Amino acid sequence: MGWKPDASSIKEPVYKVFGLNISSELAFLDMPKKTGTADVVVRCGRTPDSLSAPKLKGVRYEVGPGEFLLRVDGVARYYVTKGDTIIIEREPGAAQEEILLFFMGSVMGAVLHQRNILPLHAGAVSVDRRAVLFAGPSSIGKSTLAAGFQKQGYPLLADDVCAVTADGNNGVKVIPGFPRLKLWADALKKLESEKTGLRQVRLDPDFKKYFVHFDHQEAQPTPLRSVFALQSTNTDQFELEELSGKERIEPILNHTYRIRFLQGLENKQVHFRQCSSVAAHARVFRVTRPQKGFRLQELMDLVRRHW
Repeated sequence: MGWKPDASSIKEPVYKVFGLNISSELAFLDMPKKTGTADVVVRCGRTPDSLSAPKLKGVRYEVGPGEFLLRVDGVARYYVTKGDTIIIEREPGAAQEEILLFFMGSVMGAVLHQRNILPLHAGAVSVDRRAVLFAGPSSIGKSTLAAGFQKQGYPLLADDVCAVTADGNNGVKVIPGFPRLKLWADALKKLESEKTGLRQVRLDPDFKKYFVHFDHQEAQPTPLRSVFALQSTNTDQFELEELSGKERIEPILNHTYRIRFLQGLENKQVHFRQCSSVAAHARVFRVTRPQKGFRLQELMDLVRRHW
């Protein structure tokens, strides 16, 4: 593999994401840099063809203790080790936006898992300086819901990947993520927002999803207040149920970001303790919305009445 940087010894301009100082050769689009000591180093270079002893193999990825390899055809290969080093091997012609899309998702998810920081598949806003999470599967409306509340003045903390610290001593807190939403064109229309000038996340002109920048109004870890787990149904009704007892942990476990990675990382026990701590510190709700027609204002009103 050649030279491998020691993240702890590098002092240079860094990006601040998930509470981590990231020194990166990959530009994070319009994010500003700050001066600091790097926790994570991102470099461009050669990646291995495969891991020497993976514990888990997927179509695009391999995972082993302290190692993660992601292959995205036509975009890049990403090699993550020990939660502090990321090597990116870029494919010819790949756009910066495409490389960043997978970096912000699976790659940073692997970094968080390796560092024993709980990543949830959720968006988050701050309500009276406490974090409210919207968790759920892809395309359920997490980002649109978070963006809707941001438009009404609630500071946005995270989109899609939400990093949570749950160490038992300092309670449970949400760490602000990338200051960037990823929204489909129809979501922008619902939010009455223009897509003019926004960068598409993929080169494919039919993939109408865009990066939307926002400013972190609250850059410090924010204590967790509540979790709303979203799902859909074929009925025309909204339903909301506050969970109690052992039921509270199920949405936290089920909506852990890239939960399959844990099989290769071999840190399931740590993950379960983290999820238990989240469930113990937050109110947890199951929210069911109609599958047809995303009635954003009704969903926002329902959530706001209970957070």
